[in-house]
Parts: sequence; structure tokens; C-alpha cells
Amino acid sequence: MREESKRKTELGKLCGLLIIFALCLDQSFAAEGKNADAIVDSLQKNYEATVDFVADFRQETEVKTLNRNLKASGQVSFKRPGKMFWRYEEPKGQFVLADGKYLYFYQPEQNQIIKSPLKNAFRSDIPLSFLLGIGNLKKDFNAVLKATEESQYILRLEPKGESGGFSEILLGVAKNSSDILWVSVRDATNNLTTIRLSGMRKGVGLKDSLFRLEVPKGVDVVELGQ
Repeated sequence: MREESKRKTELGKLCGLLIIFALCLDQSFAAEGKNADAIVDSLQKNYEATVDFVADFRQETEVKTLNRNLKASGQVSFKRPGKMFWRYEEPKGQFVLADGKYLYFYQPEQNQIIKSPLKNAFRSDIPLSFLLGIGNLKKDFNAVLKATEESQYILRLEPKGESGGFSEILLGVAKNSSDILWVSVRDATNNLTTIRLSGMRKGVGLKDSLFRLEVPKGVDVVELGQ
């Protein structure tokens, strides 16, 4: 039971981060002259208009407790409502998949896929609400325009109420294109994960078949929270 709880917590943190990032990606808005509330309103509006996208990503996590930096990279595909696919090139073969009903996390070195109902996959309903397309940034977060730098704006989102294990979320927004450049998320144990995006393509017509689980030969599926 303790091992299942640990797996569920780790899965929730990882997938909650990926979901928050996916839902903030490439939300175009003009930050110049706007306050944080106006930016968030534009962010929410543009997210609701986004049907699908694909992009390359690079991820780095500073694990304070282990004094280690973990790096990963790959491609993300996202389709409303409730579907996403993070396919990792490094670690090779790893993926996180949501098909609208279940969440799957595959780690090749453990030779297993962790399967959990979406409603049980997270420690709070904030990431889940965004995944399902029913979240509201202004309702779930306090937003502050933290800094204006030469080439970017930095927006800080602080979760209200249940934080899902996240203490702070920062977004880097390009001045010249108003695209999201990166997102950094600090969790309750002070670990910091940063994901950077490149090669964004929106409205590519992703098929639902992309988000159907294909279990590699010989891999076990471990179900949590049934």
C-alpha cells in the first residue's frame, strides 16, 4: 500500500507538471501595457481556442534532496479535450500518455506501465481541470507579472488552495512573438523542473489513434487507484 501511494504521488507530480506546461504552451498574447489579470484572461482565451499542437521539448530537474540534475527530451502532442502524449527520446522509450480517461506512465527500465484513472491521478484537481479543458487560470492561480527583461516577460502563477504539490510556476514569454519560451515549476520539496519548447506546430489535425495505448511486448501494466 505504501509503495502504491508513493507511485501515485510521483506520477501525479510528473503528469501534473507536464499538463500545466502543455496547457500554457504557445498561448499568444501581447503583454506590453497589460497587467497580470489581463494577461491571464488572454492566456485562458487563447488556450480555449487551441485544438491541438506538437512541439519538441527539453526538460531539466534540479533534485535538491539528491543534489542531482536530471535531463530529458522528446516530443509532446496535445489534443483537446483530455489527450496528451509526451514521448521521450531521453530517457529512451519513456512516455506519458493520457487518452481522455486514463493516464499511463511507462518507464522501460522498470518494464512496466503505471495506469491510473485521470480523476485519481493527481493530488489536487487543478492540473486535472486544465487537462479536461474546464480549468480557469484566474480562479485557480494568483498571477503576477514578475519581471520584464530585454527579450521576455516573466509571469508568476501561485496556486490557490490545494496546490497539487506545486509552490510556484513561472512562465517565460517572448517579447517579439508573445510565445511561451519556457516554464519552471517548483514543488513543495523545493525541486525545480524547467521545460523549454521549440518547433511548435499548431492545428496539425492530430488523430485520436495517436493517444491510444500500445503496450510493448513483455511489459506489465500496473493499475493504481481502481
